Amino acid sequence: MTQGPVTAAVAGTSAAPLPPIDSDRVTDAWTAIRADPAIQFDLPRKTVPVRDPPPEWLEPALRSIGRFVEWVGGGWRILLWIVGLTLVVLLLFAIFPGLRQWWSERFGRKAAPDEAPRWTPEAATARALLEDADELAATGDFDRAVHLLLFRSIDDIAAWRGDLVRPAYTSRDIARADALPPHARGVFAGIVAAVERSLFGGTRLGADDWQRARADYAGFALGGR
Repeated sequence: MTQGPVTAAVAGTSAAPLPPIDSDRVTDAWTAIRADPAIQFDLPRKTVPVRDPPPEWLEPALRSIGRFVEWVGGGWRILLWIVGLTLVVLLLFAIFPGLRQWWSERFGRKAAPDEAPRWTPEAATARALLEDADELAATGDFDRAVHLLLFRSIDDIAAWRGDLVRPAYTSRDIARADALPPHARGVFAGIVAAVERSLFGGTRLGADDWQRARADYAGFALGGR
C-alpha cells in the first residue's frame, strides 16, 4: 500500500521538545504581578452578623402549626372554599345596604313589647304644627290641614329615624314599618288613611275628619294638651 504525500509528511515529522522552565523568570513574573496595584489579591473578609435567637414562643407556635397541618391533611381545599365564600358574603353585605337591612329584618332580634322604643315629636314642634294646621282648618280647608299633619309627621320621623323614610316609600309603607313605635304607628296610620281618602278617594274631608286627626295627633304628641 502506497502512502500519500500528506501521510508521509505527517509520519516523518517529530514534535519539538519543550524548553526547560526558568524558575527565576517565573518568580520575577509572579513578583511583578503581585506588585501591580491594579490587581487585588487580598479580598476583605465578610463578617456574618450574629443573629438573635428566635423568641421562646416561636418554637411551640411552629409545632402547633405543624400539628394543625397534619390534622387538616387534604382538607386545605375545603378550608379555602369556606374562607373564599365568607369573604364574598362579607363583600356583598358591605356593598349593598339593602342586603344588610333584609338580614336585620329577617334574622335580627325583635324587641319585646316592653322594649319598644318610645318616641314623640318635640313639644314645641308639635304645638307649632297644630297652630299652622288650625289656621288652615279655620278657613274650611280641612284637606290641607290633615295633609299638613301628615307631611310634618313624616319630617319628624325622618329626623328621628332616617332609615324609615326613603324616596321609594309611600306613607303607607312608613306606617307599616316595624321600627315605628306602636303608640305612634296607630296615629300615623289614621292620618295616612284620611289623606288617602282625600287624594285618591275623591272625598273631601270634613270638620269631623279634621277634629279626629287633630285629637289623635295631639294625644300622641302632647298627651291631649
